[in-house]
Amino acid sequence: MLWKPRVIALLALSACCHAEAQDYTTPEAWAAVKAGEEAHLDTGTVSAVGPLTRFEVTIGWGGSTASRPQDYIARRVRYAADCKAGTLMVVAVGLFDPSGRAFKTLISPPGAAEASAPSAGTQEQRWLNEVCRAREQ
Repeated sequence: MLWKPRVIALLALSACCHAEAQDYTTPEAWAAVKAGEEAHLDTGTVSAVGPLTRFEVTIGWGGSTASRPQDYIARRVRYAADCKAGTLMVVAVGLFDPSGRAFKTLISPPGAAEASAPSAGTQEQRWLNEVCRAREQ
């Protein structure tokens, strides 16, 4: 009966992780801000690259009353904005372990991601407006 502890451990692991079962294989999935997190635009990263404006956003555990999960992964998301078209695209996402060390970077290959207009009233729309105003100045 050596298999029983393995089965119990596997069931416990799948039960704990099932609530957060999401697809984290794409940069866009990692770029999404989840419950308990806060995202902040880094205005020092705004730069013009041809017709696009690049900027970065830091996503970390917020000031919620819930304690940060032990295996929490903070992220730094690089966006490309087309101010004339009013669209955003995730270019890359850097992943950081709980101690703050970078351990992985996901990059969207050219042509793999599509730019889209953020929904009105979202923080992505506010970032787009802010970086486009900064570029005009």
